[in-house]
Amino acid sequence: MQAVPGVRECAIVSTCNRTELYASGDRASIPALIEWVHQWHQAEPGSFREYLFTLEHRLAVLHLLKVTSGMDSMVLGEPQVVGQVKQAWQSAQQYNTLGTILDRLFQHSFQTSKIVRTETGIGHNPVTLPFAALKLAHQIFGQVDKLSALMIGAGEMIEDCARHFVGQGLKSMTIANRSPKRAEALAAQFNASVIGLDQLEAELPRHDLVVACTASTVPLVRADMIGKALKQRRNRPMFVLDLSVPRNVEPAVKDFDDVYLYTVDDLREIAEHGYRQRTRALEEANRIVDGQAEAFDRWLNLHAAGETLKALRSRAFVERDKLLDQAQRELAAGRSPEDVLARFGHRLTNRLLHAPSMQLRKAAEITDEELMAAARKLLLDDLT
Repeated sequence: MQAVPGVRECAIVSTCNRTELYASGDRASIPALIEWVHQWHQAEPGSFREYLFTLEHRLAVLHLLKVTSGMDSMVLGEPQVVGQVKQAWQSAQQYNTLGTILDRLFQHSFQTSKIVRTETGIGHNPVTLPFAALKLAHQIFGQVDKLSALMIGAGEMIEDCARHFVGQGLKSMTIANRSPKRAEALAAQFNASVIGLDQLEAELPRHDLVVACTASTVPLVRADMIGKALKQRRNRPMFVLDLSVPRNVEPAVKDFDDVYLYTVDDLREIAEHGYRQRTRALEEANRIVDGQAEAFDRWLNLHAAGETLKALRSRAFVERDKLLDQAQRELAAGRSPEDVLARFGHRLTNRLLHAPSMQLRKAAEITDEELMAAARKLLLDDLT
């Protein structure tokens, strides 16, 4: 992407539902970047256009701050996205495609994400069924790193639940499924063991968590099976989660004192409550992000001013050195030092004022009052 004309810095952010290009440069061209995307994918020109959106300047800054803070995610407030953005930043560092501006922007987005998550409740409440299941397990058992889970089924919901529990350090996991092939593929992801559905009754006593989600039309976990399991567990509690429709766990299981049975309806209610809580936090998060975008704008303006001053000083030193060299030659030729110094001062003043003088004359010719007022403020305020 750095080969695109005008692009000096670039980074690519990729998450589960987005691919975004961030670029900075003097003459960075959005059409040229879009063309590069098509060329990179060897696609027909314009074939991606309806799927693309472009943002520039402050809108682009706001967007990245919201993405990193989980405010623009499919699941509001999800924490994984900040890690994905950090990975993009680290990859860009590795390939030397970051410069001062984008590096500062990405680090600013990480600081903003931390402030948003610390000062608002945008990530505090569960808004997905697997996250709600994990929160319930924490409420019942505390930490899950000493627990064993039995996953009945091997579909997407079971996979999501497995990912959440393993991410919190689950001790061990067993996957029970009618199809061994699908169960084995899922078990390989999470270092789990595999059993058939005919082994459920024998395996139940070993597990503290039971999560069921299959297409079975009859209950796979009966009350008598749970009763036997509790006796072998010496009444240590079990968390049983039935995410199936129709139910995979007999409703009578809830009658046991040491069983915490929750259904998909229970989790959906928890998730909906969490979403409402996060939505209320979104207003405060937006205020924080707006303030952080303004802070980055101020830094960007200071950076631009610094670059301008650096260029101005460099030009002044070049002109000074040229005229000093000329003055030294004149001194060597025997000219009067007083005359040489006077000529040097006159020439240096003319050289330094030539460019701004020409621009002011042009501004006067086209009646550019704004530029003339800015020049008076910049050049003359400290003289009045």
